[in-house]
Amino acid sequence: MMVRPDGFIGAVMAIEGISDAHVLLHGPDGCRKNLTVLSGHCYPRDRNVDASGPYFRGSPRVPCTGVESSDYIFGSYRKVVDALEALKRTDAGLVAVMPTPGASLIGDDCGRAIDETGMTYRAFALDATSERGPMAHGFDRAISEAVRKLAVPKERRKGTVVLLGVSVLMKDWTTVVEEFSDLLALMGLEVVCVPGAGSSTEDIRSSLDAEFAVVLCPEYASATAELYRDTYSVRVVSPGYSPVGFDATLAWIDSIASATGADPSKAKEKIHESMKRAFWCMEAARTRTVGITFRLDADASVAYPLTRWLMESFSMVPTAVTMPPGGCEASMGSLTSFLSQKGLEDIIGRDDESFTEIVLCDGNTARTLQAAKRCRKGIDIGHPSVSNVDFRRSPIFGASGALYLLDRMMNP
Repeated sequence: MMVRPDGFIGAVMAIEGISDAHVLLHGPDGCRKNLTVLSGHCYPRDRNVDASGPYFRGSPRVPCTGVESSDYIFGSYRKVVDALEALKRTDAGLVAVMPTPGASLIGDDCGRAIDETGMTYRAFALDATSERGPMAHGFDRAISEAVRKLAVPKERRKGTVVLLGVSVLMKDWTTVVEEFSDLLALMGLEVVCVPGAGSSTEDIRSSLDAEFAVVLCPEYASATAELYRDTYSVRVVSPGYSPVGFDATLAWIDSIASATGADPSKAKEKIHESMKRAFWCMEAARTRTVGITFRLDADASVAYPLTRWLMESFSMVPTAVTMPPGGCEASMGSLTSFLSQKGLEDIIGRDDESFTEIVLCDGNTARTLQAAKRCRKGIDIGHPSVSNVDFRRSPIFGASGALYLLDRMMNP
């Protein structure tokens, strides 16, 4: 059975994805270990942090208050205060105090601790223990709260974009940021911030002046996009699906161009270069894809364009499409309609245990299924990913993502 990371993980990694921010984990040290490893793996930061203190305990990521068994009886408020005092002496631009599910039962007032330490201007309490939904929703909520905390709106800057819905939990997120920043630049639009994917607290402050908020993956940006639109009057552009595969990437570019008035021609030329490369490679290899079976598990905004691309461009046959709950409604509706037209609506949500030639899902599950010979090839398209270090580009979004997926599917 597939085990999906929950919203708590998403919330922690949202803050850890801001280049000068820290999560202060209020809980036992044992709850911290996996989070420090995950944050360091997904986003190695080169900031100089003294990790020798009692809250960092040798690791520069996710400091922790170190709640002990006696604290569940007598309280651990002073530990929150002391940890905040230690972080006050660092250059952290933002601190999110997050109790673990167990520590939240103690009832320590983390907001009061922030006030007592004079950290109100750069710290906030985030109760993510209720985030038992999808990882994307926890990420979205944490980023929206961080934006709200850092908000200093100024004069609008023409032609600027804040790119929403990108997370350090996504496969090769640095390439995603680079590629879509370049594509939008070819359209005359400047990406000034990607909250939760390497941007700083100062970048987030300046993002409130952007003319447009462009959404890449809707599940990761619903609340945040609403905040930019309704509170800060930034024009939100959300095509309602993610740019996965060549067709969806070209359509995504057209949607952005239509909403912003930008010229998409140079960006589309860039994508067509990758399409030509893919065509030449497949012709040279005499690759045949007709009738190859596949199943996938991904957010709805990814599942829809990916399923459609594999079916329409390569005549591949889906046997099951599963998605986390709470996915993008527009993509879910489009996927249902598309598969219904093919007489395949019953594969949505199907728990298919039979052999399938290709499985596209999180890296751990992909590796497990391939090792168990339940598929010919398991392809890593999301978190929790395998711990491989990818020296070549390996996102799933954009033209680079299309080439990565083809490379993994077509090669032995």
